[in-house]
Amino acid sequence: MFKIILFTALLFSSLSANQKEEFTFLGLSISGNAIDLDSNNEQIKSIGLRYGKQTLDWRTMFTYDYSKEYQSFSAEIDKIVLDELFGTPKVRPYLGISVGTLKLDYDSLLDTHGYYYGINTGFIFYATDTVDVDLAYHYYSVQKIESVDKIQGITLGIHYFY
Repeated sequence: MFKIILFTALLFSSLSANQKEEFTFLGLSISGNAIDLDSNNEQIKSIGLRYGKQTLDWRTMFTYDYSKEYQSFSAEIDKIVLDELFGTPKVRPYLGISVGTLKLDYDSLLDTHGYYYGINTGFIFYATDTVDVDLAYHYYSVQKIESVDKIQGITLGIHYFY
């Protein structure tokens, strides 16, 4: 799993190497996740800490999410798409991929540690020159935890660029 996260970070570094402007950010997020656990849908809310870099076309982010039952560390690469459609740089849609590690604390689970991969999509709203708001949907396929197949949900994030 560590190799996948390292590969993702190196991939983004090579993608953004040709970009002239790069913006570093820190952020906080709140997520609502639906975890498909033994044919039941468990609803989890988590808070997250984010670190990332963004160019005009690409964004990468490392996120640590936490709640009582759920812990996750992920790497995400997003491509900002359809800028011309909205006609303003204040709203920017994106499409991306994520990989991450996962720990679930449920008594019914034999395996509590696993990993996931999946897609995410959303909109970046620029509040000021140094602050943006991210509204996203994610869908992850979970591996190595036998009773869990998928996680999906929405995330609201706020990022400060420095």
